Amino acid sequence: MNKNRYRIVFNHARGMAMVVADITVSAYALTAPCSPATRLPSSATFRLTRLSLGMLLAVGGISFPAQAKVVADSQASAHQQPTVLQTANGIEQINIQAPSAAGVSHNKYTQFDIENRGAILNNGRTISQTQLAGQVAGNPWLARGEAKVILNEVNSKDPSLLNGMLEVAGRQADIIIANPAGITCDGCGFINANRTTLTTGQVQLSDGQISHYAVQQGMIRVEGKGMDSTRQDSTELLARAVKINASLQAKALSITTGQNTIDARNGEVTVQTREGSERPQFAIDVSLLGGMYANKIVLRGTESGVGVHNAGTLGAAAGEVMITTQGTLTHSGHLQASQHIQLSAAGKMSSRGTIAAGITRDGKTSQTGHLLLSSKDAITLSGDQRAKDSVVVKATQITADTSQTHANRVDFIASKGNVETRKAVVVAQQIRVDSAQQLNNDGGHLSGETLSIKATRLSNRSGTLQHRGEQALTLSLQDGIDNRQGRIITQSQRLTLTGSQLNNQQGQISAAQIAINTASSSLNNQQGVISASKKLELTSQGVDNDRGLIQAGESLTIAAQQGRISNRETSQSGGIISQGPLTLSGDALDNQQGL
Repeated sequence: MNKNRYRIVFNHARGMAMVVADITVSAYALTAPCSPATRLPSSATFRLTRLSLGMLLAVGGISFPAQAKVVADSQASAHQQPTVLQTANGIEQINIQAPSAAGVSHNKYTQFDIENRGAILNNGRTISQTQLAGQVAGNPWLARGEAKVILNEVNSKDPSLLNGMLEVAGRQADIIIANPAGITCDGCGFINANRTTLTTGQVQLSDGQISHYAVQQGMIRVEGKGMDSTRQDSTELLARAVKINASLQAKALSITTGQNTIDARNGEVTVQTREGSERPQFAIDVSLLGGMYANKIVLRGTESGVGVHNAGTLGAAAGEVMITTQGTLTHSGHLQASQHIQLSAAGKMSSRGTIAAGITRDGKTSQTGHLLLSSKDAITLSGDQRAKDSVVVKATQITADTSQTHANRVDFIASKGNVETRKAVVVAQQIRVDSAQQLNNDGGHLSGETLSIKATRLSNRSGTLQHRGEQALTLSLQDGIDNRQGRIITQSQRLTLTGSQLNNQQGQISAAQIAINTASSSLNNQQGVISASKKLELTSQGVDNDRGLIQAGESLTIAAQQGRISNRETSQSGGIISQGPLTLSGDALDNQQGL
């Protein structure tokens, strides 16, 4: 069709003639008939010269959409200028340009805003049935075939406001909306699209195909009525920063932030930092009212020092959640995946919310689910961590005070500092603590079928270490054990405690067999209990058992090397007691009012 050839039809609702493509069906095919005197011939075709078109515009003889929200870029090449019309029900219809040999229709705009009634991207060669506008006439630019990808590139100083649904008429296609000034989605969504990409980057093409997205600036916001991309197989958001203040729903959701070049084919990210530009506060910011819901969620923040903040809800119904950031990661909301969750930060990480891996939305366990939290700095946990299989926390230092952690296996690995579980609850089949310095479990509760603790020192004041399995438990702490008012309890056949010192004042240590060695210092068991149902061997420089109880069901041996044994005031409730052989050795024994 000649691009200057149009049809003029009479719009009865507007009471005037309108210029449309020459294959557009007259409004009278869809509305009640009118008198012949007011109808122009539906098949009348005219050739409009510049002069005649100008005269018609001057007298109001042609109607274009009032306050158009989608405006083609008149400075772009002719083959990149879409035609913007109105459908019979008054929403905007965008006749996209002819696609390249690779199937990419490249369309440029100076404004690309979608009203709440929605808009049509016309990718049909013939009449198409749509959900938003009913029947839509064929797009004359598509004589050689429909597009596989519809690229909508916006050249504007203002963000695009997507307040309604964007529907592809005709053949299903991928939708790309690119506006470096930003994109705001408030009630947006997509119909009849395979894949959706929103980006603030410059789109780079090679041989008619999308090759890369170059992102240097711009923010994508989801707010108000949110974003519905559940009809697409995958949804991508590529921007300098993303802020989620409402619900974002998709099948497979991927968000990449920072100054990057992203390969459109494989998603590979190359960081392209530009000096001098102001950094956003957060790469990805999910507010209390915000949420992301998908089968799988992948969030990547590549900008150094710019973190991720989640106060809302992230839920992966049928897959995993992966979040990586080159800054800090702060979580105070709800994070759930039916499979795995992986959070990784170059900076500090903190979580005072809920994280559940291998747990469905209704709280049931799925077939598998691992939770991995890793940071090149410190991790602080004060919320609830749960996983079907394992919870693994790796950082320079781990503070899990007042938190709750439940899984089949729990690993806390601190490469430089302490592991702290004060007033925390950790319950698992297997618990492993690997600390470069101290394990501080004051007031905490660690309970597992197996316990593996590697640290220089253990502080278990008013805390509990419960070993529920039968495997032998060995706690070897170079700088000693502080178990004041604490409990170290095991059902295993043998418990071995070694270290420079052991303070068990008002504490409790119990097992079938116990071997304690604090040869370089004394053992303090004032008002404490050390009880073995079978054999107990205690080696120390000295033993203070004043008002304490040391007992064994079969045999008891206490060797106070170069020291004394004090057993004062134990006649009423304590003492040194054995149901079998009792062997005491040391420089002296003080048994005043003792037993």
